[in-house]
Amino acid sequence: VRIHDRGMQQRVFSVLGISEEEAAAKFDFLLRGLSYGAPPHAGIAFGMDRIVMLLAGRTSIRDVIAFPKTQSGSDPMTDAPAPYEPTGLRDLGLRLLPGVGVDGDAGGT
Repeated sequence: VRIHDRGMQQRVFSVLGISEEEAAAKFDFLLRGLSYGAPPHAGIAFGMDRIVMLLAGRTSIRDVIAFPKTQSGSDPMTDAPAPYEPTGLRDLGLRLLPGVGVDGDAGGT
């Protein structure tokens, strides 16, 4: 069952070494959302957005999805994508490829 409780999420952050201040700065949207209460779930989804898309006669799921990404893939709710922190990459076991830019160009940024 996925985390559906704010207190549990804060304990997980603590185990991961994320301070309350850092969690509030990076994940305030999530913590605020969990404080309203979320139903326990195990990741089962029935694809209601696709069913609604078909019933509405739409060709794009973006027309019916509650929180769509923008055309550029950005997320105004979480400010993603955002600048990375080198320590965050290391913690996740990720590294940037030399000479490859953010958009796949050879800029190296």
